[in-house]
Amino acid sequence: MRSIITTKDVDVTYNFGKSNEFKALKGVTCEIASREYIIFFGPSGCGKSTLLYSIFGVLEPSAGEVMVKGDSIYKYEPMELVMYQRKTMGIMYQSFNLIPSLTVLDNVQLPLIFAGLPTTTRERTAMELLDRFGIAHVAHKRPGLLSGGQQQRVSVARSLVNDPEILIADEPVGNLDFVSAEAVMNTLEEINQNDKKTVLLVTHDAKYLPYAHRVFYLDYGKIDRIVPNPEKRQVIKVRPGETIVTEIEQLARIYPYDSPEQLRVKSLINFLTTNLSFDQIVRLEKMTQHVIEGVLSEEQFRAILVADYQTGGCGIKPKQADTMTKNMYQVLHQSEDIIRFRRVSRGQNTVDLAKLDLIKNIHEYMVKECQVEPDSKLLEKLTKMVTVRVYGYVTREEFHRQLRMSAGDGGAGFDIYLAADLSRYLEKLIAQGVSHFQQHQEAKPDSTSLHASQAKKFEEMDKGLLWKLTHLLHRDKTKAK
Repeated sequence: MRSIITTKDVDVTYNFGKSNEFKALKGVTCEIASREYIIFFGPSGCGKSTLLYSIFGVLEPSAGEVMVKGDSIYKYEPMELVMYQRKTMGIMYQSFNLIPSLTVLDNVQLPLIFAGLPTTTRERTAMELLDRFGIAHVAHKRPGLLSGGQQQRVSVARSLVNDPEILIADEPVGNLDFVSAEAVMNTLEEINQNDKKTVLLVTHDAKYLPYAHRVFYLDYGKIDRIVPNPEKRQVIKVRPGETIVTEIEQLARIYPYDSPEQLRVKSLINFLTTNLSFDQIVRLEKMTQHVIEGVLSEEQFRAILVADYQTGGCGIKPKQADTMTKNMYQVLHQSEDIIRFRRVSRGQNTVDLAKLDLIKNIHEYMVKECQVEPDSKLLEKLTKMVTVRVYGYVTREEFHRQLRMSAGDGGAGFDIYLAADLSRYLEKLIAQGVSHFQQHQEAKPDSTSLHASQAKKFEEMDKGLLWKLTHLLHRDKTKAK
C-alpha cells in the first residue's frame, strides 16, 4: 500500500530565538499509508497535536519536510494550500467549533459554499450526511440546543462534506460522556473501514488504542516507538513477529505511558510474585469484580477458578483456588467491620455498637491471620493503633512504624516481617470497607433494589460465561451425587 503521508526530520519550534523558546517536535520522521487508522498517543505537551496540525497544513515546520500524496505541502502557493486543506483534509476538533448562529444544516454545508456548489446540491449532500449519523431530525436547530454527542456528530458530518481523503481528529471525544464518546469512536472506525478514509487521531486516553492499525507513541517531541495493533489486519506490511501478542503488549494497555523497559520489568515482577499468567490475572480481575458486585457466590467463584481456561475458567489448581476463595471472602466479610465502625463513628447507625469491641474484632482477625498470640498489654496497644488508623488519623507508613517501634517507646515491638504482614492485611480491610462505605453513604438501597441490581448484573455478564458457569456447577453437583 502506497504512503499518503510522509514526514522527514520535522522540527517545530515555538517562540524561536526568544527566552521562552520551546521545541515541540524534534526530528520526527514517519510514514503513513492510505486507508490507515493512526493514533498519535502520549501525555499532554508531547507534541502529538503539533504533528497533527503540521500535517494539516497550518503549522509550518521550522525544519524538515511534510509530504502528502507525494507533494511537499509547504511549497504550495497560498491558494494551493487552501485547496489542499479543503479537498484532501477533513478536521474534527475537541470543542466542536460549530457556528452558534447557524443551524446544524448550515454548519455542515458551509464548506460547500466556499466550493461554489449550488444550494440544492449543498443541502442534499449535507442532509445525506446528517441522516447517516442519525441527526437529520435536528438539522434546523441551532447547535446550542444539541447534546455534546450530537454536536460532535455534526462536526463529523461537516468534516466529511467535501469527501476528503484524510480525516484528522484532535481529541474528538475529550468533552463527551462515555456513551457519546464510544458512539463517535465507532463512527470514526466505520469511516475508516467502510469509506476507506485515512484517519489520524490524537488522544491521551489509552482505552481508544485498540481502534488504530498503528499507534505512534510520542514523548518529548519525538516518536518514541510505533506499535502495530496485533488485533487488526495491517494495511502496510510489517516485519515478521512485529504483531505477535506478548504479555508486553497486554501490559502496555494497562500502563500506556511506561517504556518497553519498564514493561519488561513489570512482566518479570509478575513472574516473581505470582505463578499466574497475565491472561489468568485479567480473567481473575473480572471475576473478582463480580464478587464485589454481589453477582458471584463463593461456590460459583471457586468453580470458575478451577475450570479450564478454554471453557471460560481461570485454570487454577484446586488447592490454590481453595486458598484464594477463602482469603477473598474472608477479607470481604471482615471489611464489613470497617463499614459498621465508620457508620457508628459518624452517627449514621442507631445500633449501640461498642467501638472498642469492633476494633478488637478487626485486629483479632489480623492476629489470627498472622498467628500472633498477644498479651493484654499488647492487645491494648494494638487496639489504639488500629483505631487511629481506621479513623484515618495516621498514615499507613506511620501505622507500620508504630508496629515496629519497641515496647518501651510505645510501639508493638514486632519484627519487620510481622509488622509488614499486619499492616498489609489491615490495609486490605480498610481498602474494601472504606471504599464501600464512601460509595454507599448517600444511596442506601433496600433489599429489593439490591436484588434487582444483582439481577441486572447477571444479565450484563457475558452470556457464554454464564452458560459455562452453570454447566460447571451442574457438573460438580452431579459428581458429588
